Amino acid sequence: MTVTFAERADLLCDTLRDLEHQAEEGDQLFYCAYLLGLLGLHSSADGEGQEEFDQAFENTLRDTLELESVTEEDQKNILALWQQTLDKA
Repeated sequence: MTVTFAERADLLCDTLRDLEHQAEEGDQLFYCAYLLGLLGLHSSADGEGQEEFDQAFENTLRDTLELESVTEEDQKNILALWQQTLDKA
């Protein structure tokens, strides 16, 4: 069964919220909030397919991190959290 982008975004947000509840440090909470905010914006995009959504979101995430001049270390940690979210979802 093919999932819509909105369904995939909802699942990833739920997974991120679970990770957020387990977070013990401020940085991890920031990274969760950053991804949740961006996922919220991306969830209204039309489309179908888990892999298609994941790739489109990751491209947007990488572009946004560059545009917002997020530090290299924060970028690395945010991308690692994104991968962790994908692994758990």
